[in-house]
Amino acid sequence: MDDQIATFLAFTGSEDAATAKQYLELSGNNLEYAVQLFLEAGANNQPSSAANADEEYATRLQNEAYEANVREADANVHRHDTLVDSFPSFGQPAPSETDMFGRGRVGIFNQRFEWGEEGARFEDDDDDDYEAEPRVVELNDEDSDEIMELDEDQEPTRPTRRTRLQQSRMSELTSTQRRLAELFKPPFDLIERTNLDGAKVKGRAEKKWILVNIQDQTEFQCQVLNRDFWANKSVKAAVRKDFIFLQFQHDSVNGETYSNFYHVDTYPHIAILDPMTGEKVFSWKDGEVPDVEEWLADVELFLEKFSLQPGSNNPVVKHEVKFDPDAMSEEQQMEFALKQSMAEKGTTAEDAINLDSEHEEEKEEETGSSAPEVSSDIFGSIKPIDHPEPTEGPTTRVQLRFPNGKRLIHKFAYESDKVRQLYEWLKFVLSNAEAAEFGISGDERFTISSVGNPKLIECLDMTIGEAGLKNASILLEKE
Repeated sequence: MDDQIATFLAFTGSEDAATAKQYLELSGNNLEYAVQLFLEAGANNQPSSAANADEEYATRLQNEAYEANVREADANVHRHDTLVDSFPSFGQPAPSETDMFGRGRVGIFNQRFEWGEEGARFEDDDDDDYEAEPRVVELNDEDSDEIMELDEDQEPTRPTRRTRLQQSRMSELTSTQRRLAELFKPPFDLIERTNLDGAKVKGRAEKKWILVNIQDQTEFQCQVLNRDFWANKSVKAAVRKDFIFLQFQHDSVNGETYSNFYHVDTYPHIAILDPMTGEKVFSWKDGEVPDVEEWLADVELFLEKFSLQPGSNNPVVKHEVKFDPDAMSEEQQMEFALKQSMAEKGTTAEDAINLDSEHEEEKEEETGSSAPEVSSDIFGSIKPIDHPEPTEGPTTRVQLRFPNGKRLIHKFAYESDKVRQLYEWLKFVLSNAEAAEFGISGDERFTISSVGNPKLIECLDMTIGEAGLKNASILLEKE
């Protein structure tokens, strides 16, 4: 309970342990829910003294870090260049931490590189300070109690300004704050310190995909993502092997540019981009922390279907087109407004146009209702039949994702098994399970779709291979 209270206080900026305990008790010791209740109640509208102290401390550190040789004119030029070209071309200086992490107050839940990984550097103009990992010695009393480094000749030397600032910052944290900082530390060992254009160049050179994570420090799920997901050893290994990893705060220069271009408004956001084209080829559900095993399975299936090798024939990715009334012509806007108005009255635009022809209306209704009936008959004719996984011949794994997020992987003989057998097996699975297990009951109707094939009900007589379902990820939805 004490650790939960400390975490609650650190995240909310509150100093009232009694309030923290009260919210934890209200939420059944669910830390995430307790923080959410606190924030929604508006209990932290007024900044606490601790928050003010943190802000003053961060400001002082920033002034110390730049007081030596930052030129205001150069800083202004840099800011102008950032606005003109949010993603500078490869070969220009690496983006500043502000470009990656935004200008929010630095703290346990909004860390920079200097907070975490050993050897991480403060970003300033002191290029001469970059050197190999130094050995560190502690001098006797005549040399003071300060931690000293050894230079190349093994002679004691005064620590660099970066090291002194890092030691100063860490020394002012309590043991609890240090533990929390380590617990919620972003994956600095995975993050590539570059922008999207730089990641594209590196991805092409190393034949690696770009994995992007957009965060919002105010969302507790984003903190959980750093704490539980990116810290997982299996996830780290998968990322290092096949991806150039980028993590941006949503309010940073890079984060805003990405979110605007790819239409992201819910965080955390995780997606895979093609380094050749910048196309988003795969993404996970926004606002949620993926299950580690499911995420690894998704990555494995993705890498089986997509390749960066020359001559590879990757699947065509269909993207959801978001409705934008401003992009329509005046005529299209009028037609849309008419349809919306008639829909509110329980009629259609066609009804309004053809009010003088009852015969045509009846014909249209018959035509409009016949299509779903045919589809309904096809679906209803499919029987629930179990199809055990084949043990011989060429097989493929098909991953099914259900309405509640649960997934199943089943093997099929892609040269002989047909899409109808996939439907039969799914009906069998659902009819022998409780509705809560998959988010849908056995007597409910459903549709299944995959990337590039949104209507698999029309492919019942195709083989799994002919329908493009080899190593496919299929989404099952209630009809």
